[in-house]
This record gives sequence, structure tokens and C-alpha cells, in this order.
Amino acid sequence: MHYASTRRTFLAHSALGVLAAGVPLFGQGAQTAQPTSSGQSPAPAPPPAKRTPMPRTAPPYDKATINMIGPRPGYTPQIGTMVSMLTWMEGAVLGPTRDLTQEQLDYLFDKNANTIGALMLHLAATEVLYQRITFGNENFDKLPADYEAKWGPAMNLGAAGRATIKGHDVAYYQDALREAREKTLVEFAKHDDAWLTTALKEPGWGGGPVNNYCLWFHVCEHISHHSGQIDFLIKRLPGARSDDAAG
Repeated sequence: MHYASTRRTFLAHSALGVLAAGVPLFGQGAQTAQPTSSGQSPAPAPPPAKRTPMPRTAPPYDKATINMIGPRPGYTPQIGTMVSMLTWMEGAVLGPTRDLTQEQLDYLFDKNANTIGALMLHLAATEVLYQRITFGNENFDKLPADYEAKWGPAMNLGAAGRATIKGHDVAYYQDALREAREKTLVEFAKHDDAWLTTALKEPGWGGGPVNNYCLWFHVCEHISHHSGQIDFLIKRLPGARSDDAAG
């Protein structure tokens, strides 16, 4: 089995903790207001534009638990911890994209690029593929015909993705991600930590043993990888507001 897409280094995507604590990032010192030459303080910065609420997620987005990585009710401890990480990463994609228009989701920077919408659908396609590998015990050297017909362009991206993944509003991509995650959570609840950590018969990346925990951690870091790409593209959309923040 050739596991979907190349193994990538995990990206440390968020700095929520240090932001909440007010710690400067990447050597940026705290800036204090300096009086102008006239002796008057600068005008206060305008309040940030209001964002639409987070879209419906699976499980529902909850400020009280989103930053608590660890076991979750309804799952064995290690599986619950994996669920909490997947839930946290879901917001890293759905949060920044929630106000994008269809034109922004379809914007293609050059002939070799992928659109933001295509990258979002790619994440749903990846999750569905790993459901089949881990929950369905499927072992294949190429994508099954039924999967290829529905998810092929989103999984492979490239020319097929550029040609077919367009014309949808953001709710289309949000729904695809939520529906994939809902199935993942139903299946996780049927399994235990022994299933998660037992090595599979098929070799993993590099030829060594691999377990379901590694495969689902790959799904999680895959989201991190592409959420970084999505953030990069959002900041470079035509008319995007200048942002001096790190990242």
C-alpha cells in the first residue's frame, strides 16, 4: 500500500498559547505608544472587523475545550487524544476561510497553483481515503475506481483539480470537511487503543512498521501542512489587507 501523499514534516502552525499570554512572537518586542512631535498620542487603531461565527463543525466548536488536548468522552484515552488534535486542526482551516467568497476560493495564482477551495476539498478527500485504509482494512496500490470517481481530482489536485474544483461557495467545502469528520468520529468510537497502536501488516513510509496512530497523525499533520498553504494564499489574494503579523 502506498499511503496517500508524501510524508511531510509536522508544521507548528499555531501560537494560540503565547498569544493568549501576551508573549511577543519571533523577537517582536512589545510596542508602546510614543507621543508625536506635537505631544499628542497617536490615534487608537480601529477595532478589528467582525468575523462570521465559526461554521458548524464535528464535534461542535467549543471554546471551553478546543485548546484542551487529551482524552475525550466516548473514546478510549489515546483515540480521544487523537480526536482532540484533529478537532483543533479543523479550526485552523475553517477559521481563516469562513469569510472567503467564491471568487477568492477559486482564485488561481498561476497555471501550476492550487486554489484554496481545491486544497480544502483535498483535505476532505485525504480523510476519506484514510478511513478506508484504517477502518475498512483496504489495501490497494492505486486508488479504487469508486473513490477515484468522486475524490480523484481533489486527492491528486494538479490539472484535474484546476479544471473541475470551482464554482462552489465556502459552505460546500465546509460541509465536505464536516461530513468526512463525522464519519471518522463514528468509526473511532467503535475502536480502542489497542487497535490504534498495533502495527499493521503492511509497511509504512520508509519500509518500517506502521500503526493506525501514525496514519491518523499523518492526517492531522497533513491538515497542518495545507492550512499553512491556505494562510499563505489568503494573504496574497487581490485586495488582501496588509498584515505585518508573523506567519
